[in-house]
Formats: sequence, C-alpha cells, structure tokens
Amino acid sequence: MEPPANPENQPQGVFIVIEGTDGSGKGTQFKLLKERLAAYGYDVATFDFPQYDSPSSYFVKEYLNGNYGSAEAVGPYSASLFYALDRYEAAGNIRKALSEGKIVLANRFAGSNMAHQGGKFNHSEERRGFFLWDDSLEFQMLNIPRPLISFVLRVPAEVAQRLVDQKDARTYTDKKRDLHEADLNHLRRSVEVYDELCSLFPRDFFPIDCTRDGALLSVPAINNLIWRQLESILPAPPRREDAPARLERASVEPTPATSQPVADATADKANVPLVKKRPDGNWQFTEAGKTFLEQVVTSVNSDVYAFRRELDSITIAAAMARLSRRGDDMRITILDEFANKTDKDSQLLHRVITAYGDDSVQQLAGQHLVVENASQLLTKKLEWGRLASYLEQSTRYIYYDQKDARGRYKYYVPRYLKPTVRQRYTRTLDEIFGLYSSMVRTLTDYIQEHDATPAGERDGAWRSATRAQACDAIRPVLPVATKSTVGIFASGQALENLIMHLQADELQEARQVGDQILTETRKVIGTFLERADKPERGGATVAYMSRTKAGMKTLTEKYLPSGYADANDPVRLSKYWPANELDLVADMMYEHSDQSLADIQRHVEKLKYKDKERIFRTYMGERLNRRHRPGRAVEKAHYSWDLVCDYGIFRDLQRHRMVDDLEWQALTPRYGFEVPDLVEQAGLSDDFEKCFDLSAALYSELQAADYMQEAQYATLLGHKMRWKLTYNAREAFHLHELRTSPQGHPGYRKLVQQMHEKLAEVHPLMAESMIFFNKGDDPKLTRLAAERYTQFKLEKMDRKKS
Repeated sequence: MEPPANPENQPQGVFIVIEGTDGSGKGTQFKLLKERLAAYGYDVATFDFPQYDSPSSYFVKEYLNGNYGSAEAVGPYSASLFYALDRYEAAGNIRKALSEGKIVLANRFAGSNMAHQGGKFNHSEERRGFFLWDDSLEFQMLNIPRPLISFVLRVPAEVAQRLVDQKDARTYTDKKRDLHEADLNHLRRSVEVYDELCSLFPRDFFPIDCTRDGALLSVPAINNLIWRQLESILPAPPRREDAPARLERASVEPTPATSQPVADATADKANVPLVKKRPDGNWQFTEAGKTFLEQVVTSVNSDVYAFRRELDSITIAAAMARLSRRGDDMRITILDEFANKTDKDSQLLHRVITAYGDDSVQQLAGQHLVVENASQLLTKKLEWGRLASYLEQSTRYIYYDQKDARGRYKYYVPRYLKPTVRQRYTRTLDEIFGLYSSMVRTLTDYIQEHDATPAGERDGAWRSATRAQACDAIRPVLPVATKSTVGIFASGQALENLIMHLQADELQEARQVGDQILTETRKVIGTFLERADKPERGGATVAYMSRTKAGMKTLTEKYLPSGYADANDPVRLSKYWPANELDLVADMMYEHSDQSLADIQRHVEKLKYKDKERIFRTYMGERLNRRHRPGRAVEKAHYSWDLVCDYGIFRDLQRHRMVDDLEWQALTPRYGFEVPDLVEQAGLSDDFEKCFDLSAALYSELQAADYMQEAQYATLLGHKMRWKLTYNAREAFHLHELRTSPQGHPGYRKLVQQMHEKLAEVHPLMAESMIFFNKGDDPKLTRLAAERYTQFKLEKMDRKKS
C-alpha cells in the first residue's frame, strides 16, 4: 500500500492523519497538534472527516443514523463508497494545500474506512483483499492524495465507548451514540483491525498506545508521544525564535521530543541518574528512570510487562542475557546498563552475550526477513524449521500469468545449466505457463458464467471466490520452478539453524540463499550469528550434515532396490500408539492425583470399560469451537503416516510444523497426476494433460544430462509425491479439524478426511471427540461458548463472595 514513485510531482507539504476508534480522543489530539504545529511556525491546513457540514457527507449521515439498515446489512463495500466520495470532494483542496508547502492535518481518512468496514469480515484473507480494494478505489481510481503517515490512537473499546458518552451533541445524529459507537463488538473489532493495519502496513500506519496499566494517559502525554514520532518527518519550521517557550506552555507534561533513540534521549537530556541505591542495598529507579521506563515497557509497577517498539529487540535480548548473572528487577538492569549505552558502545552487545549468554540467548532476538523469487522447491526448504513463522504468496489468489520486464514468466532457471539444456528448459516452461495462463482465464469465465449467484449479488467477494476456484483447479499445472516470495520471522537460533540447513543442501539454489540470508541478517543481528560460518561451529555442522546425507544416500542405493513403489494406497497409517486409546486414562488423571503414574495405571486397570470411557470423555470436555483442544496427556498418543499426494497439497500441509517427524522424497513425475472434475467439465483436459506430458519429457532430459536435483524443477504441483509425518493426538485435533473445514482446498480436504477415517478405525473415541471435523466452527456453539464463559465468571464471583 505504498504510493507509486512520482518525484516530479512530489508535493512540498506533508500530509498527516490522526486515526483511531470512536472515543479515542482524535478530535482533541487533532486540535492540540494544530496548535503545536502553529506554535513552531508551520502553515497548517486542517480537514475533518466525514465533512458533516458538507453535502458530500449526505450518504454517510444517512448510513450512521441507521436509515439504510444495520451496518451488516449495508456491507463494507457500499459503506466504503459513502466515505470515499466525501474524501474525493476534499481532494482538490488537499492537493492545493500540499502544493503550497503546508502541513495538512486530517482527523480520520481512509484508514477509518478500512478499520470500521474491515471489521465486518470474519477471515483475515478477505479483509486484506478489502484493504487492497479500498486502497485502489481511493488512491488510484479516485486519485485522492495519500497521507505520508497515519497515527492510530489505540484505546481499548470499553474505554472508548465511555468517552463517547462524554462527547457534546453532534450535528449529524440526534442519538447519544451513532450506529458504530453503539455497538461495543464493532468497536472491539475496529481496534483489532487497526492493529492489523499497523502490522501489515507499518509505513502507512503507526500505533500510539494511549493507555498504561489499563488507565488512559493524560491528553498532553499522548500528544507528546505523537509529537516525538512526528518531529522526524517534519521539514524545518519557517521560524523558531519563540517556539520553545510557546511549546512549553502548550504542553503541560513535556517529555523528550527527539528523533534520537529513546534510550539515549531520556538519559542524556540532563545527565541525571536513572537508578539509585536504597539504604537496604537494593536498587530503585529515579523519577527520570521511571519516565524512561514508561516509554519502553508497558508497566512500571506490574510483575508482568511487555516491551514497546521504542526499545529494539537486540537490546532487549542482551538485557535478558544478564538475567543469569544479576538478581535485580530487569527494569533496573535496563536503566543501569543499557539506557545510557545503546548505539554508543559498539562492543556492548558482544561483551554481554559473550560473557553472560549461551545458545539460549539466540532465542530472544527475533528478525524479519524476506526471500524473493524462491522456487516452490526452495520454499519448502525455507519452511523446514519448526520454530520460525512463515508466510508465502498463495497460488489460490494470484494469477501466475504475468511476465516480467524481460518478458519472462515467473519461474526459476538454474544459472549453471548447459546452454542447450537451458534452452530446452525455458522453452518447455514457457509453453506450460502459456497453457496455464489460457486455462486459468478460461476457467474463471466458465465458472462465472455457470454460477447460480444472482446478478445483484455478484460483488467483489464473489469475483474473488470464483477466481480462487479457478486457480485451485488449474494450480496443478504450475511447475515446481514457479517463483514465490517467502516472509520469515525467526529467532537468532532458528535463523542459524536455517542457514546451516540450507548450506548443507544438495540443491545449489538452497546453498546460495543460505549464504545470502547469513550476509543480510548479519547486518542487523550480527552478534547472534557470529559463529554461523566459523570452522569449529557452523562450518563443522554444515560439513557433518552434508557428509551424513551423502553417506545415507550411498548406503540406501546399495541396500535398497531402485524403482517406485506402488502408490495405489495414498494414505497409510503405518504405526500408531497406544494400541488401546484407553491406556491414556492414567495420564489424564495424573495431574489431579498424588500418586505415581505406575500406581495410577494399576488402579485404572481394575476399572470397568464404562468408567474408563467416562474419564476419557470428561477429559475431552465440552468443546465449543475447534480451538478448544484437550490437555497435553493426549500428546502421548502418536500416529505415523506414509502419504502419496500431489505437491500442491503437500506444500499446504507442510505448514503444520508442530510434528515429530516430517520428511519427503525427491520429486518425480512417476507417481502420476489427477485431472480435476471442473477442468473436464470446462473442456480443458487436453491442455491440462499436455502440461504433464511436457513436464515428464523435460524431467527425463534433465536427468539424462546428469541434473538429478534440478530435474525436480520440471515437475508440476499436480504431480504426486511421497512423504511421511508423525504427530500426536493433540496436533491431530488441530490438523484434522482445520484442514477439513468447508473453506479449505478440496485436495487436502479429501486427503485429511481419509487420514481421519484411518485414525477412527484404531482410536474411535479420539476421533469422535474431534467434533469439528469436516464442518468448521458452528455459530450456535460459538454463542454457547460465550454463555459458558459468562456462567463461569458468575460462579467465580459467587465463590469469591462466599
């Protein structure tokens, strides 16, 4: 959601927006910022949206008064048009003010639309699609000026609604609360969606947390938090002689306003101590220290607190490394050792981690990174680790039919292929991508023509759904060489393991990316990756992994026959434990008993079957949604699977990394493929099968040219492959219920349904407890869950009174 580069027409002014839920204090902060900017000599133009005094807000006022029905009845897309056209009316005046070099300050803008209307979507993917639609509508179709930054005032919904009731009467409604303000759930969802906007688009939306320890900060304190972020993006003020005095009068509770890191700014301002020793020998923080801490942690007094963005993750990790050697409250440690030193002593982190840290310290510093243009073969290697988080582009929502600036489709070409092989490789993949492009567009049209949805209901959501249906059906012909983008968030330790895993891989693409990840992440968390390629650490580990793989490959070829085993049984439950699921009853009772497990087992053996079953069912509990999973005693039960499915299904299910064993064999076209029914109905079978013929021929040619690893790039996502995994029963609840829900991909739904049937044959009570298998969450049960929670709270209050 970033503006297109347009340096020639770049306005001289700066466009700033104050966002937040109803009742978050936007109007007050809007007024204070206007006064503060004027005090520094800036020429300020202000805009307040919606423009209730302008005819352009007619539809907004009617909507907020409920004259078009409820917010849900109107829907997000229609309501968005009401607000967008109101901003369109003001667009010319905004552009004029920016061209004159003014600071444009707006109370609400497009972010309000995204937050309030985005809360109407239940699924994050639908909501993100709406964000992009709204962004395109306002900033491209209507050409409304895009803000440089939107500051989001974050206030809990309950607090915001109380503040709404303190507002003066409004001109656009005769009610105390308008349609949005009256709905507490709507306010809660808006807070959540604003959080999501800040997370997804950090360059567009910046959060300002307006509470500390559950209490609302004072108005001047919130204003100072905004000002500290605003100062670094403002141009130099036209005049400044009297600004400090005027500013001091405007700010009742001044806090440091500087573009320096907060750790330096507070400490250096007056060179005051941040901690002092009490008579009993223990340390406490001074008022200056408390002021500093209020900016970097969520609570100064509570035993539980989180770190804010103002303190970087590397400094936090280094401070945590001191926990093993210093007995103080860690807030004292931060003030004493880190507040005055951040960014001043380049050896600080190195000394702390080397002297006090061990491998566990690497788990404390996290890093986001992105790998662009990774083949589908590489994406699964990147996502191999259990303890990192991953996000990649979806083949379900993106057409892979666009060419780049060089006229190439989006697929990976190994640089070291011989010229004749490379020519054959690119020619074949170009032909496959051409067939894919034709089929996916044709099938989209076919689905939309034959869909029974009335014309009046064929909105953006409908188009996205039909497009996803076409992408799902044609996805199998995409080559494994298809390129994608992978986002990763990992600790230093997880990154080091990923790097070594890639560097030891047989695939050259993996080794190259492993080296690149090490190079780039060292620029930001280098201290945590110092040993990644040292001969005695990372180098030895890579050598160990590489030699072990080579040795195992040699012995496998020696002792096992070559060829491809029968794939007629695609789902095999190769092993499970225990043989009798009621053997878990003793483990279920363990935490509620004072006996040893062996003693409990002896007592349980004497129980009747019905008694054991009763205990088992009680442990499973009254599950009201699929997130209600039974306790960890069921983690003792394990299921091992040998599976054959297409690579597209594997890439979806491989994201479940909380498993005990997950390995896959080299990709090959030998196991065959299936033609989806929808493809046959649309008359596209010949082109579909032609893609697989082309793939098989290229695969054979690459193998004949001794490119054994690279031959996998020629396989298609629809080619079947063999893999195995083992997981416990608790993970089975998550995987089986999530992956058979109606909105899932039909391919993996069918596979997991077969797995569930096999599990039910050996552990029927366990399978029966997975009540959300194949249907998703039930709205009635969701309401019942809320009722159960209310009942629980009331019972708790009664016990407390008694």
